[in-house]
Order: sequence, then structure tokens, then C-alpha cells
Amino acid sequence: MSRKLHIGVDVSKNWIDIAVHGEKTSQRLDNTETAINAWLLTIPAQDVVLVCYEPTGGYERCLAHELRGFGLPAHRVHPNEVSAFRRYRGIKAKTDRQDALLLAEFAAMEQHGRALGQAVWGDETLRELSARRRQLQEMRQAEQCRLALAGGARVKAGLETMIGHLGTEIAAIEAALRAHIEGSATLRRLSEILLTFKGVGPITVFTLLAELPELGMLTGKQIAALVGLAPRQHESGKRRGQARTGHGRPGVRRMLFNVARIAIRYNPAMREVYERLREKNGRPGKVALTAVMRRILVILNAMARDGTGWSGAKAAS
Repeated sequence: MSRKLHIGVDVSKNWIDIAVHGEKTSQRLDNTETAINAWLLTIPAQDVVLVCYEPTGGYERCLAHELRGFGLPAHRVHPNEVSAFRRYRGIKAKTDRQDALLLAEFAAMEQHGRALGQAVWGDETLRELSARRRQLQEMRQAEQCRLALAGGARVKAGLETMIGHLGTEIAAIEAALRAHIEGSATLRRLSEILLTFKGVGPITVFTLLAELPELGMLTGKQIAALVGLAPRQHESGKRRGQARTGHGRPGVRRMLFNVARIAIRYNPAMREVYERLREKNGRPGKVALTAVMRRILVILNAMARDGTGWSGAKAAS
């Protein structure tokens, strides 16, 4: 009988450490596609149950690319979950080798038991372009804030020049995003569907397609939890804490916040949800707006799943 493999991979800039659950040793490879590919050729793919790794600011891309090419079940786990598991196991030492062993154990004891489906990899080019657009926007916003406080003519001129350059580059990135979407029949059709929802514009579509490739593949509850819009209860004894949202995909949540603000003004169905929560149920404005964000996400997920455009109040039910 073949042995089922739960593999943990700790990713660093120059190397990766690999551990298999049940073994006390790990191996180190260069963090290159060549080295990772050679390693994957040595393991029986049919025996791999799950490969777990943490995000490391982009250094995990080689690993993700090769795992995708081999069709192996893999999950990029949230660092907070791994930290909590570390505390649960009472492990204080922290080395690359120890982290790989911990991730392998996490894969076997936690992730595998959740019956997670195959990872949805998404479009790496789209994700990279979207991330770059966000970075440029943040830089432009910072420069605009500095311009508002600048006093000297030379400093103002320099800031205005930089803001202009950033604006030009943002426009070029957005053009590249549009061209990439137009070049794919699947992405183009999904974009057309999402744009039928009043409140969703091209920037929202860029973000959803790039950062939420699972859209349309999960249930409403699952997609809300993935993004971080599923309220989590906090109770202990007689104490009843306020349910909160968080974790998940912060970039998608920020985008949905802006979509919700627009929708409660111009989309009658979403305005009705917001006003009912505020006026009839007495919910605070922020809570009501978060509920609208969740409703919008669930509706967009259903639209993507069914391949149909927005149908107003019917879709909102």
C-alpha cells in the first residue's frame, strides 16, 4: 500500500525547506523552478494528499508555478492559522526546518480534515498587473498628500511631476489589464457579466478577476468566509463579544467597500437592504454597509457561477 504524503514547505528568498508528515528530517532546495521541478519528479504524485506553504511576499511563486504544473493539491495557508497551530503544539523554536515540519503537521492534522478542494490558481499575469496598479495608486496618494502640505515652489513642482508620471503609468497598467482580459474569452465573458451589476465598474472587475479566482466556484457562505466577510462569534462563559469580520482578502474587501458605498446610492435593491438594516433593525452604519458588501459578493458569486447578468431584485433575494 502506498504511503499518503502531507508535505510542508517553508519558503525563503534563496531556498525552500521541505518536510513530510511523519518524518523527522527535512531537505533544502534552491528556490528555483529547475530545482523544484527536479524534486517533484522524484515524488509519487498520486500519493500526495496536500502541500502546504505560507505566502512570503512573492518568493513562493516558483513553488506555486511548479505545483500547478504537476497538478498537485496545494494550499497557501494564512500565517495566523500557522501561528495559532504553533502555540497549540507548544513549539517555541523557530527555524526554517522547524517551520517546514510544522507546516507538514498542519497539512495532515488541520487542512486535510477540512475537505478542501483543489486550489484555484488564477491568472498570475492578471494578479501581478493588479498588484502593480494598487502599488502605484498608493504611491500617487502619498505624493498627493505631500503636495497638499508642501510650501516651496520647487518641491510642489517636483511632486506634481511625479504625480503626473504615476498617473501615466497607472493608465498604462489599466490598459494592459483590459487587453489581457480581452485576450481571454473566459475572462472577457466573466467581465461582461460582472459589469451588469449597478455599482461594479472596470476597476472592480480587475480586482475580482485578479485576486478572487474562486469567484463562481464556491457557495455564498464559502466565498464570504474566504474574503473575510463572514462574521465570527466571540463568546466565553457569560461574555458575548461582538461578531467581527477580518482576515481573508483585504484587497477585495477594500474594493467591495467602495462598491457598496456606490450601490446604496444608485442600486435600489442594495439601498433597500441598507435602509432596512439601518432604520428597521437599528444596525450601525458600518455594520449595515458590511452586510451590503457581503450581499454584493454573494450576488456576484452567483452571477459568475450561473453565467448570467444582474437581474435586479430577483438576484438579490
